[in-house]
Amino acid sequence: MPTAAFAALVVLAGGSLVLDAQKPEQQREVKVPGIDVLLKAGWQLFLHDGCRFAVPGSWHADGDAALALAPDGSNISIRAFRITSWSAHKAQIKAAFGHVPVMHEDSERRLWFEIGEKPRIQHYIDVANGSSVCSGLLEIRAATTPHADDTTKRIVESIGPAPDKQPPRE
Repeated sequence: MPTAAFAALVVLAGGSLVLDAQKPEQQREVKVPGIDVLLKAGWQLFLHDGCRFAVPGSWHADGDAALALAPDGSNISIRAFRITSWSAHKAQIKAAFGHVPVMHEDSERRLWFEIGEKPRIQHYIDVANGSSVCSGLLEIRAATTPHADDTTKRIVESIGPAPDKQPPRE
């Protein structure tokens, strides 16, 4: 990991990584070693129950990183569970929620849709990982979250399986 790329990659208690960009060469994103995720400068990566997700640095996770909260009340909860079939799981989830106002993705890798009504819209995200799923429920307070759409997209894209072991520190 070249030191010119960033000043520090710090592994914190609770399974999180925080990235601080080196100045003046402020890097906007860095690929975290051992994980297929781009981490925006100042964001944190949390690992919980075999899953990973990233949030802005101002968010705080609970003791086991199953829940992270923003100062404005935005939040994400994550958990993993086993499935027998990704297609059957997706069908079951879609049937349980019924009509959803916005379907962002329904692919072989991810199911992402919105539930609720403004101003309390939540994003339901499932990411397949073989015989398990990383499932997240994300609520972004659009009125008080800067760049709410970009923040939502970055968090959703960060959800996925955690590595088998902690990423290396260089």
